[in-house]
Amino acid sequence: MKTKTTAVEDFLYDYARHTDQGNVAELVACFGETFLAGGPQGAKAVRASDFALALPKRYQMFERMGCRRTEMIGIEEQRLDARFVSARTRWRLTFEREGKDPLAVEVESTYLVDAGGEPMRIAVYLAHDDIMERLKEQGITPV
Repeated sequence: MKTKTTAVEDFLYDYARHTDQGNVAELVACFGETFLAGGPQGAKAVRASDFALALPKRYQMFERMGCRRTEMIGIEEQRLDARFVSARTRWRLTFEREGKDPLAVEVESTYLVDAGGEPMRIAVYLAHDDIMERLKEQGITPV
C-alpha cells in the first residue's frame, strides 16, 4: 500500500524523474528564475537560463562516465513557514561500465522549495557532497 505523499514530495519526485530522464526543459522549470546553488566549494546565484545551457553538458559527461540511473531514494521534509519547505534528499546514481560490476554512489542534497504559489519552484539547492570528488574516490572519473 502506497503512503500518501505531500505536494512538495510529489513535486520533488517529479523533479527526480526529470533528472533521471535527462529532461532539461522540465528540470529547469522546477527552479526559480534565479536560485541559489551551494555546496562544499561555496554558493552562488544561478540564472535558470544559464542552468539550462550547462545541464546538457553535465548529462553528457555523466553518460560518458557510465551513469545509467539517477533516483531519489529518500526525502525528509520540514515546513519552515507558510511558504517555504526544506527537503533533505538522498540520491543514488548507478554507474555501469564495461567489464565492471554496476556501482551505486549515494549523495545527499537539500532543497528549499517555494511552495507558496503554483507552480512550486526550487529557490535553493544545496549539495552536501562534492559529487566529482566522490566519483574520483570510487574510481569513476570524467572522460
